[in-house]
Amino acid sequence: MKNGENYRSHVQSWLQPVKSLVPTISAEVFAGELDLKKIPPASDRLKFRLSTLFGVWKAEDHRDWGAIRLWAGELKKLFE
Repeated sequence: MKNGENYRSHVQSWLQPVKSLVPTISAEVFAGELDLKKIPPASDRLKFRLSTLFGVWKAEDHRDWGAIRLWAGELKKLFE
């Protein structure tokens, strides 16, 4: 994703209010999947469809399962 690292930092900032209320051992953010068929209502689905046509998003699975498993493995070690 263009400017992905800037976006990632921005998304991490959304967690700050939660982190201020809940003790955090480890927190990470990962990309998800954009499946247009799962977006309700139709008006929102249309907005996402248009944004994919203009190249803002790609309607696909963006998850990095290797990175997720690595983080989960490190998290598991914290609880052993």
